[in-house]
Amino acid sequence: MTPFPAPVLAALRELSALPYENLSKIVAFSQGGNMESTLGLANDWLEKSRDTGAGGTCFSLTWWLAERIRSQGLDCAFLMGDKGKALNIHCGLRFDWEGRGHLLDPGYLIFDPIPLPTAGLSATTWVPPNEVRVEDLPALDAWRLWSGPRGAVKQRFDFRKRAVGEAEFQAHWEASYRLPMMRYPVLNKVRDGVQYYLQKRSLLVRTAEGGEMRKLDQAGMMEALQVTFGIPGDLAREALAVVTLADRDFFTK
Repeated sequence: MTPFPAPVLAALRELSALPYENLSKIVAFSQGGNMESTLGLANDWLEKSRDTGAGGTCFSLTWWLAERIRSQGLDCAFLMGDKGKALNIHCGLRFDWEGRGHLLDPGYLIFDPIPLPTAGLSATTWVPPNEVRVEDLPALDAWRLWSGPRGAVKQRFDFRKRAVGEAEFQAHWEASYRLPMMRYPVLNKVRDGVQYYLQKRSLLVRTAEGGEMRKLDQAGMMEALQVTFGIPGDLAREALAVVTLADRDFFTK
């Protein structure tokens, strides 16, 4: 069997150094623009992200990966993900190799290709510190992503099998600026097998042995954004200013 293409694996490794973060989008949207789309469509987006320490959401991470794959003469297809009635809020790539489809999902911090099952079967893999399972759902014409602690995975997204073109993908990307999650910080990073997940003021630190959640005050939030996630101080302060302007009780709830 021919080894999985090295350029695809190398691109995934490059993305693994960046956090998932929506702070850039929060700031851009507050200014009436779409800075992340501009950066995401640029060839040097990854280099700029490295320079600033910021990352991106699933749309920019997935777009960059697709561009890098195609630049190597390989092909891939955009897949849109739903969560219940919330449609097109996540995305990934289908990459076919050796006659088998694979899911590439950098936006969910999965930096290894996962074989896409068929005939109602499922594929399970260990992506420290989480177990990840992809289930084929013929009745829905979709693949369902599960993840979480080993033996306690939760349903995350349904990827529709019908691939979308670039124009539709970009339209969903633009629409993502108006999602409810744009009103508060959401960040995710995996480092040395430890996951750090921040939503609103709650920071989850998860290892293979278990997880611990703690509530952050304003000082703790700034420390977590800069030290844990590597977000530049100016971006962290600006994003929190936008969040607290919209919700003055954000740090007292």
